Amino acid sequence: MVNNDQTVSVDLIPDNIREIELFVDRVCDQLFINDTYYGNILMSLTEMFNYLVEHASSDKLEITYHSNYENICISFYPVDSQVVTAFSQKIDLDAFVGEESHRHLFLIHSLVDKIHASKSEVLSLEFDISALHNEIYQSRKSLLNDYFSKQGMEEKVKHQND
Repeated sequence: MVNNDQTVSVDLIPDNIREIELFVDRVCDQLFINDTYYGNILMSLTEMFNYLVEHASSDKLEITYHSNYENICISFYPVDSQVVTAFSQKIDLDAFVGEESHRHLFLIHSLVDKIHASKSEVLSLEFDISALHNEIYQSRKSLLNDYFSKQGMEEKVKHQND
């Protein structure tokens, strides 16, 4: 069984972007995430890391993830209260043309399903992956049905007393 609660500690320096990429690779491999979701998660986390490198008050960042196979929640700690406030507000990209930090915020808001900003220096990004696992389930079910039909076995619904 996959460990669905993992943490990585990263120094907030631009060269450590590779640590973020490795973290995303590991999470997506463990949860069988396809390329579309992988791209959203990778882009969101790299944009978040770049934003925090520019705006963080600490030197180190803890990144954790948890999944129930319907959602992935990736949390960042500690996050400055100004960063939490920035993520809590609606982003109007037209009002901030040319400002790199607002581009980061806009991309992150566009790529994640939910953002949870808490006053306890934790910022969480949530991704809905339930459709992905339903797609895998349907594909596997179809393959099994094809296999059994070629073997001459019919699908039989079991009753409680069978």
